[in-house]
Amino acid sequence: MAHDDRPGPTELEAAGLYDPEADGAAQNLALLEYLVDLGATLDDLVTAKPGELPLVASTIALWGARARLTLDEVAQASGVEPALIARTWRAAGFPEPDPAPDVRAFSPPDIELLGLLRGGIELLGEEVTIQMMRVLGAAAARVADASVTAFFVNIMPQAVEKDPSGLELARANTESMVMLDGMTRGFDTLLRHHIERGFRPVEMVSAAPGIDLVRRSVGFADLVDSTAWTEQLDLPDLSRALSTFDATASEIVVGRGGRVVKLIGDSVMFVANDPVSATDIALTLVEAFEAHEVLPPVRAGIATGDVLARDGDYSGAVVNLAARAVNVARPSTVLVDSATLAALDGSAAFSCYAAGAFALKGFAERVRLSRVVRTVT
Repeated sequence: MAHDDRPGPTELEAAGLYDPEADGAAQNLALLEYLVDLGATLDDLVTAKPGELPLVASTIALWGARARLTLDEVAQASGVEPALIARTWRAAGFPEPDPAPDVRAFSPPDIELLGLLRGGIELLGEEVTIQMMRVLGAAAARVADASVTAFFVNIMPQAVEKDPSGLELARANTESMVMLDGMTRGFDTLLRHHIERGFRPVEMVSAAPGIDLVRRSVGFADLVDSTAWTEQLDLPDLSRALSTFDATASEIVVGRGGRVVKLIGDSVMFVANDPVSATDIALTLVEAFEAHEVLPPVRAGIATGDVLARDGDYSGAVVNLAARAVNVARPSTVLVDSATLAALDGSAAFSCYAAGAFALKGFAERVRLSRVVRTVT
């Protein structure tokens, strides 16, 4: 072994990782030595699956010293019972932790996370804290998926083409992980801004105990006949088109005072604090895609009333009504319920026309909806 205990070419050859007589031996050795310089051990390199050596660089960049703990060890260090750790882990979106003494699935930062869990339980109770963990886990999983996809599409192909040995890919993995700390700090800043936006005066506290009941105008907008449309595009073109829809819809909703609740493939759910803003958003969405060169037209439905705010989403009869209304709207039109219609009464900006009474799934009686358009001046 080398004087600093790092494996050299002799040890790498003895471990079956390096053959000096093989084609590409120099490039393979360069990759192995790069990983060793990052801190990879001989065991790290031996246990890596074929073709996954560059990922060793990502793991080192993610966790640094990479010390691992068993379930019992992290429980003892954090003061949290193993059963509660397991429940928290599942809520965060991870598999059930293996309690076996030789399975080291936890990292030192998890101890701090579990300490925060204890504080959350003391403040909010176990059920609310575990539900918050589900929300955080889902958000983190989505950010992680988006990050991996961005790397896989925009960086990995060029790195592999430039250097098939994997060295360039390993370097790219390391360099991309350097951005992680900055990204998490940025997420912290964005979270604080969104919390500040969510502040509400005391008089808006829900009269219904134990729930967060708020009055909102809820809108759904979707691409018309999207199933048939998607069949006309290959997957790269579909990806670009949906990205265009997501970006355009998000900018319109936020730019006109609303909030994007979720983007669901070919549709967007949004909320606004008042019917006028929601209607303006819906009509702007329709106008944006009315003659788009790639994307089909959009239709929208709006309903107004009390909704249950929970985990960053909204539910209740008003949400269901808006979701059903969009399904019966014609291309490039906006349908609104009676509560939204009443709020628009007298508005010089919009004109409303009866669209009819519709049999909507989940509603016992027909529901009257109205079509809204901008008033031509």
